[in-house]
Amino acid sequence: MEVNQRPFLLYLFGLLQSNHFRDVVLCTGYGHDCIEKEIGDEYQEISIKYSRETSALGTGGAIIQALETFDDEWFLLMNGDSYCSFDLSSENLKAKQSPLIFVHKVRDISRFGEVQFDDDGMVFSFKEKNRSSRPGYINAGIYWLHRSCFDKFPKDSFVSMEKEVLPSLLGSLEIVSCDSGFIDIGTPESFAKAENFFEFKRSDQSNLTSIKTLK
Repeated sequence: MEVNQRPFLLYLFGLLQSNHFRDVVLCTGYGHDCIEKEIGDEYQEISIKYSRETSALGTGGAIIQALETFDDEWFLLMNGDSYCSFDLSSENLKAKQSPLIFVHKVRDISRFGEVQFDDDGMVFSFKEKNRSSRPGYINAGIYWLHRSCFDKFPKDSFVSMEKEVLPSLLGSLEIVSCDSGFIDIGTPESFAKAENFFEFKRSDQSNLTSIKTLK
């Protein structure tokens, strides 16, 4: 999907590059050939590999398959249809040595569901979508995980990240607040807002650069 005449994935690559990530694995299935033709095997300083599903494995099963393409113990996992600004380099994340979930505060959790955590930032519950329109924290679709988080789940099987993997990490999963801007393109309504979102982000970044130059 294109936003401002750019594939949405390139915005994610830019975010990764600014945080010093250099190697990306894209989990693909339907439409793989189109994606690989459009994206290729590199983007600026980022090297791109592919893990292609020949049958539906679910969000968790896709990651289990992708683990075979790299050797790193810890890795960053991101949804391909949402963007949330963060400022944590790969080296800073490696120093954490604990599984993390990035969360974003919204005024209305009804469309997204809710991530609940205690005063120490440890997640104790994931609430499904409901009619409640109160403020709360949602899953931003970004995780810092150790490959052992997937050990208990079978290979080549359908596994849900949201319904199986994440609940299994309750009590050890810590939140990272990600409040510098969030958008997903999972619905026609949210996709329609993406163009203005990134125009605003670019304008905001230009203003910040100007301020730093003046200083």
